[in-house]
Amino acid sequence: MHTLRTSPRLAAGIALLTLGCFLAGSAAAEPTFARMQTDAGEILLVLYPDLSPFHVTNFTHLAETGFYNGTYFHRVIPGFMIQGGDPNTKDGDPRNDGTGGPTLKDVLDDQDWQEVEKVNALLEARGYAGLQGQASLKAEFNEVPHTRGTLSMARSRSFDSAGSQFFICVAEASSLNNQYTVFGHVVSGMDVADTIVGAELDPAAGRDHPAVPVHITGMEILHGTGDLTPEENLAWNELAPELQHQP
Repeated sequence: MHTLRTSPRLAAGIALLTLGCFLAGSAAAEPTFARMQTDAGEILLVLYPDLSPFHVTNFTHLAETGFYNGTYFHRVIPGFMIQGGDPNTKDGDPRNDGTGGPTLKDVLDDQDWQEVEKVNALLEARGYAGLQGQASLKAEFNEVPHTRGTLSMARSRSFDSAGSQFFICVAEASSLNNQYTVFGHVVSGMDVADTIVGAELDPAAGRDHPAVPVHITGMEILHGTGDLTPEENLAWNELAPELQHQP
């Protein structure tokens, strides 16, 4: 019986290759952040794509396309949360705040939307209504609790009805656990959230509606810690590991 012998040089190469594959597979993915600019200051959020991949993809797409720019926090409840992300807040009519969300075109890129238009043309040719209306996300409930700083997705009564509206908890809200999809957490800027939630209310505009709403003026999506400011990096390093939630 013949025995295949491996040369020392080949053996060393195999060992290095094996080690490289192990290190590549075991390396943690870079964290994803959203830097939200508001009238009251900036809020840095870390996102949880490992727990809620579709919610994070939806949020980052809307952020990068400018969907959130010009919207405001339309619902503020001291001791509970602040809620924003409704495109209806751009129309100057507070009566419809809290009822809006993204359309199918808002959540798709140009190439995907072209495919939808082809399908719509086919449906129209056969007398059917096309694909249209608001886009809704299926729930991605997870075991992360709603605590101060939690970023979670708002919805209607249906579990699978999230769109663009989100909320940030300013206090523990355990009653929401496994009922709403948590997809991130505040890294820095909780003082900004506290300012927003402490706004004077305007009952005429609706319960929990601020008299002078705080607008979102911009949103940046950052991959990795390289573009964080020194202050943001410090806050990130001080954030509890379970809240960083890196896969």
